[in-house]
Amino acid sequence: MDVCVMLEQVERDGYRATTFAPAPLVAEAATRDEAIAKLRDLLCQKLAGAELIQLQIPIETHPDPWLAFAGIWRNHPEAAEIENNLREYRREVNADPGRL
Repeated sequence: MDVCVMLEQVERDGYRATTFAPAPLVAEAATRDEAIAKLRDLLCQKLAGAELIQLQIPIETHPDPWLAFAGIWRNHPEAAEIENNLREYRREVNADPGRL
C-alpha cells in the first residue's frame, strides 16, 4: 500500500512525519529516516488488525437546468435562418476587432 506522508523539519533540529490516511498519525525523530521509520512502525501497528474497504456513497445530483432548453430549436422552421444570422454576425465581429 502506498501512503502519502508529509515530512517537515521542526524547530528543534528534528523531523516530523505525518500521515492523514488511512490513519492520522505523527512521528518525530532526530533524523528524517528515523521519523519515517517510526511512522512506518506506527502505521503497521495500527493496520495490523484492521481491514480497509471502500464504500460507495450515493450522491444526490440535481439535473442541469439548461437541459430543459436542449433541442428546443431542433425542428423549428426558422432555425437554419437564425443559425445563418449568427454566423454572419460572428464573421462581422471577427472582421472588425474594434467593433465591441
